[in-house]
Amino acid sequence: MDILVLHPGALGDIILSLPALAILRRTFPQAGITLAGNHDYLTAISPGYAERLLSLSGLPLHNLFGREPVPPADRQFWTSFDRILSWTGFGDAEFCRNLNSSARSVLVVPWRPEAGEARHVSRIFVDSIRPWVGEQREIPAPTISLSPCELTKGETWLTENGWNRSRPIVALHPGAGSVSKRWPLENFRELAIRIMQSGAQLMAVEGPAEHGVSREMALGLPGAPVVAARILPLETLAAALSLCAAFVGNDSGIAHMAGALGVPSVVLFGPTSPEQWAPIGGRVGILRTPAGCRACGKKDGSEHTCMRNLSVDCAWNCFQSFYPARYLP
Repeated sequence: MDILVLHPGALGDIILSLPALAILRRTFPQAGITLAGNHDYLTAISPGYAERLLSLSGLPLHNLFGREPVPPADRQFWTSFDRILSWTGFGDAEFCRNLNSSARSVLVVPWRPEAGEARHVSRIFVDSIRPWVGEQREIPAPTISLSPCELTKGETWLTENGWNRSRPIVALHPGAGSVSKRWPLENFRELAIRIMQSGAQLMAVEGPAEHGVSREMALGLPGAPVVAARILPLETLAAALSLCAAFVGNDSGIAHMAGALGVPSVVLFGPTSPEQWAPIGGRVGILRTPAGCRACGKKDGSEHTCMRNLSVDCAWNCFQSFYPARYLP
């Protein structure tokens, strides 16, 4: 049996779907699973969940949204799979009609929470495949597995970029895709100083939408040089993160990656609801203080102030509770 999964989500969204993919694998152990999405994300986080990875943008999806008959070449591609799970196209009548007419067994389902939704997004993903896998009371945690070779490459990269291996290294991610989801840089800098004073070295993580944020945070920090992880290939970043003693960052895909790697993590939330979007992991601490934020309270388009509500003392206390005891002074 061959199963095709279509996933339009970003990094964190894909990680939150890993429990559903694990259940799909468990339900159909003999199936070959092809996962189509953002190929850069998939190669870093999906080993063990699928045998084959495809770029979603390279598939003939556009013809499924039209009223014209699906071209024979496209139909041949879709019919090459026994089952197709699509987390894209839900609610589009033409898409659903065309895909159902072009494939043998199709499931087109939503995964984004609607207004008033209380379920965590990982639960929404799992519940969406209920017609194929049945009711699932317990869902597995998402895990990202790295090979010994990948771990060695991560250690080599960290060493070449200034890591003193006699010290634990802690990752800080001061950026996020949305500015409203970022904790003030001065707070990150003060927290960074406390972490360095505890004897740790820092790795400052920066994504492609956060140009200069980690560099600005690291300016003037005392002690050992900060390892700059700026716009790294995700495979390299995952390997480097997995070797960190802890992670502190804003609500982002990188935070989900840290949680799925099993790194003790403190994740700072503001506008979004951690009840739905929090990274999953046994060693993940979530901080959020929306009280007094007009935008959170009334959703009237006002500027969010909730991230400024989080104090450095609160983040430091949470960090100490999740930081491995063997590294504490």
